[in-house]
Amino acid sequence: MAGAHRGSARGMIAEHSPSSDLGGRVSRLGRLGPLLTSINFAWALCSAAGGTLLQALLAEQRGPGKVTALALITSVGAVIAVLSTVVAGAWSDRTRSRFGRRRPWILGGALTSAAGLALTGVVAWLPMQVLAFAVFQGGLSVMLAGVGALLPDQVAKAALGRASACAGLGYLAGTAAGGMIASVAISVPARGLLAVPWVLVAAAAILVALVRDASSLDQPRQVLAGPVLLRLLLPPRDRDFLLAFVGRFCVILGLSVITFSQLYLFTDFLRVDTVTAAGHIALGTALLGVAAAVGTAGGGVLSDRLGRRRPLVVLASLLIAVGALPVAMTPSVSSLMSFYVVAGFGFGLYLSVDQALMVEVLPTSGDEAKELAMLSVANSSPSVVAPLVAAAVVGLVGFRALFLVAFVVAVSGGACVCVIRRVR
Repeated sequence: MAGAHRGSARGMIAEHSPSSDLGGRVSRLGRLGPLLTSINFAWALCSAAGGTLLQALLAEQRGPGKVTALALITSVGAVIAVLSTVVAGAWSDRTRSRFGRRRPWILGGALTSAAGLALTGVVAWLPMQVLAFAVFQGGLSVMLAGVGALLPDQVAKAALGRASACAGLGYLAGTAAGGMIASVAISVPARGLLAVPWVLVAAAAILVALVRDASSLDQPRQVLAGPVLLRLLLPPRDRDFLLAFVGRFCVILGLSVITFSQLYLFTDFLRVDTVTAAGHIALGTALLGVAAAVGTAGGGVLSDRLGRRRPLVVLASLLIAVGALPVAMTPSVSSLMSFYVVAGFGFGLYLSVDQALMVEVLPTSGDEAKELAMLSVANSSPSVVAPLVAAAVVGLVGFRALFLVAFVVAVSGGACVCVIRRVR
């Protein structure tokens, strides 16, 4: 990658060169690609392993009250994540430091998040578990607000699909690795929660050390206070922005209502013991990871070559929806594994293009981190809604109906993306 861009008002990582556009953004990812892969691998590993280990820990500690406790912990954590994402995005755009705008938030968020997840495994009092997991989610959201802004800061439009694919591959590999780690540590969940999150700190430290985020000390200072801050926390009045938000929310919700309680799907719905369920989860996440990697590997390159995002995102949404139907019709371990494969491929395709679509749908410049943070709320807010939906649906009509809910909301997400105008 070319040397640091001198005098950039936006903290780019490359000088103008044949591999950069006129804004200093690179069309060849260089080392930024592997860095995006590694940081997304790390946070996805922590999230996947942490979610399953938390379920196992609550099953040990709370017995029949485990679902209610899990819903409380994850819902509060998701609310904190939503608030942290938007505030951190707005502050990141206006950060003035010799380390740039993004790096302080990336490393600080990772350290906070790791401490929160480790504390979740140490404490047994429910209010403290709620607080600790909220710290984990909040810190993670702060970090991701900085990471997400690296794309509009540093990547040219022609390379957005590849950058999105690099991030997606990291996420998928991390999710699969997290499932495998959780299956190994499921009999000692507290120890697993204590050990896992430091992978995130290591990845964030490497990213911060290697990414070229120029000093922002010479940029105009803007004070975030009172009405200015409140105005910044409101979403832009833009049709395509709102459609992108709702579309992403629906697709992620379609997955979340199922993955939220995957351990309980095996133990309480399909009636297998906990140890066997852990093995099934490890296999399922591995299948999902492989299928999704196949979808991701070609999706980003294809979307860059075609110059089109919407058709691939819509196709991905429909695959996620279709993947849920076999379990709704004939519940079994094998049909649930087919869901991992089909929905996994769709999710991989979705990940390879969705981030590029989100960058292109931004309505303004100068507030990229804030606006992307608002769009990323569509990633975290389903974590608030999914536990409530899952608990209500399971309580009223049983686990099978979760897969019908997943079908409906995933199709709705694809429909929203269909009518976005600003992105092809």
